[in-house]
Amino acid sequence: MYKAIVVDDEKWIVEGIKAGVSWGKYGFEVIGHADNGLEALQLIKTLRPDLVLTDIKMPEMNGLELIKNGKSVSPETLFVVLSGHAEFAYAQRAINYGTFGYCLKPFEIEEIHSMLARVADYLHGKLKTKSPSLSLDMYEAICSGNTLKMKQLLEDYDMPLHPNSKITPIVIQGVNLASVNHEVKHFSFSMNLRRQGFLVYDELKEAFLHSWNMAPPSGSFSAGVGYAISDVAELEASLEAASLSAYGIFSTGKTGIYPANNKNSVPINETLRDIKFALEHKDRIQFIKILESSRDLFHNLTFTIKDAYLIYTTVTYLFFHEGNQIDIRFFEGYEQLYTHYGNVDALIDDILKNSYTHFTEELPANAVKVAHKKVKEIVIYLHDNFTQEISIQGLASRFYLSPNYLCQLFKKEVGETIVEYVSRLRIQYACKLLKETDHTIQQVGEQCGFQDYFYFTRIFKRYNKITPTQYRVNK
Repeated sequence: MYKAIVVDDEKWIVEGIKAGVSWGKYGFEVIGHADNGLEALQLIKTLRPDLVLTDIKMPEMNGLELIKNGKSVSPETLFVVLSGHAEFAYAQRAINYGTFGYCLKPFEIEEIHSMLARVADYLHGKLKTKSPSLSLDMYEAICSGNTLKMKQLLEDYDMPLHPNSKITPIVIQGVNLASVNHEVKHFSFSMNLRRQGFLVYDELKEAFLHSWNMAPPSGSFSAGVGYAISDVAELEASLEAASLSAYGIFSTGKTGIYPANNKNSVPINETLRDIKFALEHKDRIQFIKILESSRDLFHNLTFTIKDAYLIYTTVTYLFFHEGNQIDIRFFEGYEQLYTHYGNVDALIDDILKNSYTHFTEELPANAVKVAHKKVKEIVIYLHDNFTQEISIQGLASRFYLSPNYLCQLFKKEVGETIVEYVSRLRIQYACKLLKETDHTIQQVGEQCGFQDYFYFTRIFKRYNKITPTQYRVNK
């Protein structure tokens, strides 16, 4: 349906036109009306109608001014003047402003029907000749930075940029979009088989996105929304922001609409530096902490798929640099990473699984010695989580065993109690931190899972016969 608004300061004329004209017969619907030019101009900005029927003499802003200003904010809108015989000279001037035609008052309904038929034929022919569907030229122009070509394509489709008429790029990810049809005016272009870009007037983006929210195509999808622009020179950067945001489904695992990230994100360089330090010092516990913290940053959209790609390639490079033979590969870009893993949780889990062979810990030897499958799972869990608070009741619930049976089984298979085993892992890790870092004794204790400084020093001395301070001096 084509959209129309009626503007006249005489309400009986507006109501008569709305009720008496067979709008639907010619493919139109009246979506708004106004009794002065200023109000009408705001409707034009917001609704982007295909047709405006307007009076000439009105308060606030007359019809000629409305046509002139309306054309500047919505060049694709057609204007038809409703004019009395005494205003015929004004109607002729309106033609020079680019109006489609005029109807003289007092008019017959048939006269308006005839005008609607002409307008409908014009709009139908315009859509056939200027369909932007899957335009390759626009995406090529954006990628090459050809601002002249971008500007020309937008003007050809009656979507020119203007300070009062901004455009917002939107990227849809993960669905077959070939048959999608939106009533909201837009310019679309293919980015690849799974991604399509759209350019929409900023004031219409909510209406455009609403159609996706209410009736998304089959399968999962993710929409990324860039920021509004008034200059084609800004289009590439805004589209890139929308493109990254469209991978919100990768970061959260959830279908949805994601605006460009405006958060004060944690610098990725700090995370990459910590990863490098943990790998170089064979510190699996710290490595796990970093990745688990990163997982949260992805889930709340502080980190994007760009950061996931940097983390993945950094870890992969360092693994290979150390000569580790692991089942991991390099990806050429975000799309390959997304296609392979689907979401960031699968990516992080895979990195953690492949990292076992990199770290020289006692875990492999201990796991091999344990014959009982359930106890072996518990040993692996303790090695990954001994710096966290661990209780017998919590372990029993996690592994579906009674607390008493868990303690008896663990002591039988491993040769020491769970408390003794966890304490030894913590003290071994404390020795590593005391040798390789300059953290204070209290910081070392806290990082190993001891919240009480004096308890940490007492347990440390029990295992090593000297205090943490003496150990650091001697080493």
